[in-house]
Amino acid sequence: MRKIHFIGIGGVGMNGLAQLAALSGYGVSGSDRSYDPVADVSLALEKLGIRIFPQDGSGITPDTDQVVFSTAIESDNPDIQQSNQLGIPQLHRAEFLKQLIGDDELIAVAGTAGKTTTTGLLGWIFETLGKDPSVYNGAAVLNWKKEFTLGNVRKGNSKLWIIEADESDKSFLNFQPTHTIITNISKDHYELDELNHMFDQFESQTNGFTIRGYKAAQNPIGADTAIDSPPPLPSLKMLGKHNQENAQCAANLCTALGMNMELVYDAIAHFKGIERRLEITGKVDGITVLDDYAHNPAKIAAALSAAEHIATHVHAFWRPHGFTPLFQCQDDLVQTFKQANPKSLFILPVYYAGGTVEKKTTTKEFIAKLNSAGVPAVLVPDYTSLKIKLEQCASSGDVILGMGARDPELPLFLKRLITEWKKD
Repeated sequence: MRKIHFIGIGGVGMNGLAQLAALSGYGVSGSDRSYDPVADVSLALEKLGIRIFPQDGSGITPDTDQVVFSTAIESDNPDIQQSNQLGIPQLHRAEFLKQLIGDDELIAVAGTAGKTTTTGLLGWIFETLGKDPSVYNGAAVLNWKKEFTLGNVRKGNSKLWIIEADESDKSFLNFQPTHTIITNISKDHYELDELNHMFDQFESQTNGFTIRGYKAAQNPIGADTAIDSPPPLPSLKMLGKHNQENAQCAANLCTALGMNMELVYDAIAHFKGIERRLEITGKVDGITVLDDYAHNPAKIAAALSAAEHIATHVHAFWRPHGFTPLFQCQDDLVQTFKQANPKSLFILPVYYAGGTVEKKTTTKEFIAKLNSAGVPAVLVPDYTSLKIKLEQCASSGDVILGMGARDPELPLFLKRLITEWKKD
């Protein structure tokens, strides 16, 4: 049995790979800087027989066959140093996923936004229609999530894979998909010109159909693109126009592949959505509480727009997920918040999980830019202060929308907000 060690195993991308590796018969271990033995992710991984170690090199031994890392792992990481010392081969996570897929048929979903929802929906459709795919996704499919099952991956027995392909570090260019969906393209991680070039290259590496959402159709090239569109979609359980667009991309591919669209539409109608993608956390005093992973201008705009359509007023908060993304996108973020104009807007400090990073800007500086543009954003130092602010401004018929990536405390705060509403 080959033994694989995953650095940062608590992250959604790495824990998905670790699950698939364990379900494929590998011996799996991992480490995480923020390991919590009672967290859902830890319990689910350990139930699969995965051992989790402190991120101090102790999980890597001469018996380890391979170490899998992501772009976020620094060269001075203790696990990297230990594997170097022992001469253990190291593999980027995209290359390990490619290794798992092998020569199987591959449907890859890419795009600046919407790829997680589209991947999960495709996986659900193909499972419902009996095609038994393996699925690798960036968040949990709510239809699949249950106790000790994270729901972000599925190991099937067919020779078909459906994966979310990540452009943030260009690792999606490692794949040569059978079919591809490109949901949309907007500035995030790279400038638009470079992004368009990257997605064009990705399309050129696709052997069969490429489906582009209308916001990604500026420069379609290369592989065949399905032209015929299916009839209007059924009612969705997911909120937001952007989710209608995601579902349309999935339906367009199913049409191109000649699938039974009556069955496809029935599957779409029963799809519950994705964890932390406009997920309704609950309601309290007539206030709807929504949780969303939004972290770039396009995703934030989509989440605010969706919330606005179901609320008297929207009271939003956002936690930036990194200093560099905040610095690179701050002008677009200012315009996004100005245009959306929520009733209240609270900004938390930049989430920092440790490691080496250049702090190019701060939340305080960003709020100064927002205020200068006429956006009455308020800095809140922590979740305790945020709870007080939200209790003061929200009332029946309103929506509280929490947005942000990476910070594991954010969704937990929203759940506490409901159970502890206006309690000291």
